[in-house]
Amino acid sequence: MEGDPPSVSVFEKGELVGYLFVTKDITSSKGYSSQTFDMLVSLKLDGKLAGAKVLKHNEPIIGMYTPEGELILPKFTSQYKGLDIRVPTKVNLLRTEGVGSIDGISSATVSAVLFNGAILRAARIIALSKGIRLNDNPVVDIVNFKETIFTQLVSDGSISRLTLTMEDLRKDGINKPKVTNRSGVADIYRYKALFAGNTPVAAKQKEVKKGYEDTERNLALDLYLAPVVTPTIGRNLLGDKWYDIFIAGRDPNETTIVIATLGRYPLDGEPHIAKGSFKRLAIVQEDKYIPLLKSNFRNLGFLHGEDKPFFAEAGLYRIPSKYSLDPVKPWSLEILLESKVPNENKKYLVNYILNNKYIIKPDGLKKLADKDKPIWHSAWENQKNNLIIMFLTLLILTFAIVQMKTLSKFDNRRKIFRYLFLTWILLWLGWIAGGQITIISVLMWLAAPITKPSWNVLLSDPLLTVLMVYVIISFIFWGRGLFCGWLCPFGSLQELLGKISQYLKVPQIKIPERINKNALNVKYILLLLLLFLSFYSTNLLNLGSEIEPFKTSISMKFQREWYFILYSLSLLIMGLFIERFFCRFICPLGAFMVLGGKLRIKNPLKRRNECGNPCKLCSNACPIDAIDIKGNINMNECFYCLDCQSLYYNDHKCPPLVIKRKKIQSSYVDDKFEESLA
Repeated sequence: MEGDPPSVSVFEKGELVGYLFVTKDITSSKGYSSQTFDMLVSLKLDGKLAGAKVLKHNEPIIGMYTPEGELILPKFTSQYKGLDIRVPTKVNLLRTEGVGSIDGISSATVSAVLFNGAILRAARIIALSKGIRLNDNPVVDIVNFKETIFTQLVSDGSISRLTLTMEDLRKDGINKPKVTNRSGVADIYRYKALFAGNTPVAAKQKEVKKGYEDTERNLALDLYLAPVVTPTIGRNLLGDKWYDIFIAGRDPNETTIVIATLGRYPLDGEPHIAKGSFKRLAIVQEDKYIPLLKSNFRNLGFLHGEDKPFFAEAGLYRIPSKYSLDPVKPWSLEILLESKVPNENKKYLVNYILNNKYIIKPDGLKKLADKDKPIWHSAWENQKNNLIIMFLTLLILTFAIVQMKTLSKFDNRRKIFRYLFLTWILLWLGWIAGGQITIISVLMWLAAPITKPSWNVLLSDPLLTVLMVYVIISFIFWGRGLFCGWLCPFGSLQELLGKISQYLKVPQIKIPERINKNALNVKYILLLLLLFLSFYSTNLLNLGSEIEPFKTSISMKFQREWYFILYSLSLLIMGLFIERFFCRFICPLGAFMVLGGKLRIKNPLKRRNECGNPCKLCSNACPIDAIDIKGNINMNECFYCLDCQSLYYNDHKCPPLVIKRKKIQSSYVDDKFEESLA
């Protein structure tokens, strides 16, 4: 490698075709594990990547294979072949297609974001240093589509409109316009309506017109104009079939427009001439005057969809690339209004400015190559919708826990709320958004003061960052239980399966208290082992972290090698007989949460003097044996299911409340009896 920044020139048949470089030589190349990764990247002279390859990495949560059996990293990096470094490119976290995006690595969001940032930033720095001149002009979005009705397209400016009445023409000095006797509705439909009379067909046609009067004789011209290359305009106007036939796949430098009209003035003043240009139509842009040729015209007759009127005329006008019409810049349709008196002829302009939402504006290359711009910023912007959902989810949970007294008094509602919330956490946070905290996440944060990772690493997964901050705050008020009991996707999966098994009368195993007490220590031993490995060997840490089934069952949705799936299923099967088996005895993340829970300033769970002596109701009812025979709640193991709190407020189950209720009822009966004797 030579130069600053270092790179190697690539030649083909004696001619320079591009440059080869390694990302770590040019920009920050530290991954999720805070270890350096090496990526070999090749850049062509046209500003597009020829390819990328991962030479070395120590990322802990990148598996070997995709569900289809392909190697994960080659599949990921293959997306960079032909990628334009001028276009801001983000990593898709939810595998949705879109321009300027690539699919991420399942379960390895942060790693994918960091890989992407290193590749593009290094390539842009090389391009600048080598004097590669790249065009940063904005372009029309030809990918994204949003279903939109015709009137909305008109109101937001996607379709331009010009309306002229006969009175308007007279005011403009056109007293004898060359209008026809057509009524403003396409002849074929008017013809049918005349013969159909008051038949259902005619009635339906009148309904479809939605306010467009076929007897409006004063309407000279009601013209609608729009370019149809961008799918939101094109597909909504033409329908999918016509768009695919006439628009998709054509030369991207061509522009195709739709012109549709109502009214008595026809667009073609010389219908008997089949060749040449339209006498009454032309395109104007800056100093360019572009004729519309009849050879590039296709008559449509109508536009699909009941949201559109029955146009008198509707057609496609293709403008070849040789005319250099730039659809991003403002342009106009010039229409000649002819009169039977030649000196009354007048030209009108229908101006068109493409809405910014249909324009892709690549940032300047220098701005994109800026070393100081944080990689994590784009990740947060990409996740803004999920962040809103996350904040709402945490707000609902916080409100429910703060109001646990009210929630616990209504046992059936509490159970319904809990099961629905756990289902939401499993489906959305776990399987859709990928928000499963793992022991690797925790160890990375714990080691941050020593390893001093960049903020790009710490903040590149927005959902996990928000969740971690929330969990740390929750330690102070509620301890370990809020995360483990309510916010862990795998814990939710275990509990939901466990409740289903109990509903199906699957026998439950009651672990003797002494064995249970000793078994609880296993997770702390595993945590210490992983903590040691985090300082000793990253590779061994990656292997040891597989003790957690989160990656297999949540992040990768059981789409892994068979032995990982077998291990995860084994833990879930154990959970059918012993509630929350993994959470209670094995989970090293749970062990860390216990330690964090020591920050709790008070115990919010209510107890009575009678709890444990003589009453054993709560200790027997606790599904995870977190209440001992003396009635004390072990907050290190409590998951805040609130079963004990529902019993605490239930005057038909809690013995002290039952006795109190019966005394009140007995006193009431005695008073009534005495009143009857008086």
